[in-house]
Amino acid sequence: MEVNVMSVELQYEEKTQRTSRFTLKGILQDPALLFAIAVISVFLFLFIIYPMLKIVIYPSSETWRRFFTETRYMKILKNSVLLAILTTFSSTLIGFCFAYALTREDFPFKRFFRATSILPLISPPFVTGLALILLFGRQGLITHTLLGLDVSAYGLSGLWFAQTMAYYPVAALTLSGVLKSINPTLEYAARDLGQSEWGIFKTITLPLITPGIASAALLVSMYSLSDFGNPMVIGGPFRVLATEAYMQVTGMYNLPMAAVVSFFLLIPSLGIFLIQRYWVSRKQYETVTGKGGTLEAPPTPPIVKYSLLVILSIASLLTISIFVVVICGAFTKTWGVDWSFTLANFSYTFLSKMKDIWNSLYFSLLAALGTALLATFASYIIYRKKFWGRNALDLIAVLPGALPGTMVGIAYILAFNRKPLLLTGTAAIVILSMIVRNIPFGYRNGLAVLHQIDESIEESAADLGANTLQVFKDIILPLLKSAFSVTIVYTFIKSMTTVSAAIFLVSPGTNIATTSILGLSEHGYWGQAAAMATILIGITILTTLLFETIGGKEKKLFDF
Repeated sequence: MEVNVMSVELQYEEKTQRTSRFTLKGILQDPALLFAIAVISVFLFLFIIYPMLKIVIYPSSETWRRFFTETRYMKILKNSVLLAILTTFSSTLIGFCFAYALTREDFPFKRFFRATSILPLISPPFVTGLALILLFGRQGLITHTLLGLDVSAYGLSGLWFAQTMAYYPVAALTLSGVLKSINPTLEYAARDLGQSEWGIFKTITLPLITPGIASAALLVSMYSLSDFGNPMVIGGPFRVLATEAYMQVTGMYNLPMAAVVSFFLLIPSLGIFLIQRYWVSRKQYETVTGKGGTLEAPPTPPIVKYSLLVILSIASLLTISIFVVVICGAFTKTWGVDWSFTLANFSYTFLSKMKDIWNSLYFSLLAALGTALLATFASYIIYRKKFWGRNALDLIAVLPGALPGTMVGIAYILAFNRKPLLLTGTAAIVILSMIVRNIPFGYRNGLAVLHQIDESIEESAADLGANTLQVFKDIILPLLKSAFSVTIVYTFIKSMTTVSAAIFLVSPGTNIATTSILGLSEHGYWGQAAAMATILIGITILTTLLFETIGGKEKKLFDF
């Protein structure tokens, strides 16, 4: 009995010692932990919260009043909401078809459909808009050359199509994870009980994936509202908040009104983000079936299989045609006028725009390394350590996922245009914007892996005298290498194709490829724009293929 009591006392003392490390006193006794918390807190506040506050306090009351009283701005707001609703419906519907088909074991050509659905995710956001102009513009291949029509692809219809083709993979990626989590045993049991295919879908599949559908729809609507590239290229007279904010800065030199417009771009995105984080996540259904089943999904009914095959084929062919048209445009002398093969567009790119491409490569690589280190370290500190304010830091770390790029660009102009934080016009501000916008992905990626790592490993190292930084460097970081590498590649690709925030922050010496492409498109240099877009697409595709080839099946950036 005495031994047992002593054992309990020792266990209690040990537990108390371990817990004390997470108290204020324990943190003060670990200078490395205190330093880590301070660095993460300062970075997140300085480059996320502070710029957001500048957006709110910079405009005058008169500027705020003008936004609400002038019909022009109300119309632009309605345009943004209308476009988001249309895009959300069409993208989510097509995305669900892709997700359902790609998660069925007996569905044919899955590798092909997966590859085509990935293309919009790794390409510049305005590629679809550029392709539509080449196909259906006033000098378009179909409208002008083949049909002899003088029509325009600009406006709501063209923009809706462009966003649908750009964002249906986002919905597909979100829904595929939800569909994979459904135990096939439920479908088999329902069939044994005589339930029809429609009955199974209505009573089992649909209720289980409803939260996933809501999450996918919210994500697509957020992407649609914050989209800058496609509205800039093909929006034409159909103005939305993102392009209006840009015009206020570059055309009217009205930075206060640009701040107001970007704020109202932030409100719906932030609202959608909070709904997704605090409501949808709590509505996830769980099936209590004991140990997970190993059965394959039941055979897909023929009518469903062939219907999905038609839908996916049409969407995939449209996706491929978009990229083929852009590539063909890069090798065409004058689109719509002279169809001669030429390399002049690439010659122009390598002679005049090579610096912009190198800037993209250099900035993206630095941003990828910075994001991976910061996000991984932040996920470890916030998830593993108990300290006052960790919940707030957790929220701030994922908050940039809700920040439209346009808003980030304008906020950074306002926040970092004076000493001692004079960063405007430098490469640093461009790289920082890339890091901040990709932190949520790296942070969530780190959390997912940390869930699988036993805390006892770290506790043992701490008991042997290792401080927080030593534990992270020698134990956690090697265990998080998969999440670290995925974050690097993902951030590199997203930084290579970013445009919405960067277009406000670049200078003649720090210009990048995407902003150059947008500038060429605005001035009608379609061949040169297509050539640069082709180079960018090639870099991102090669990066993705190389990563997935080296990493194998366990390392996929986009796991359908």
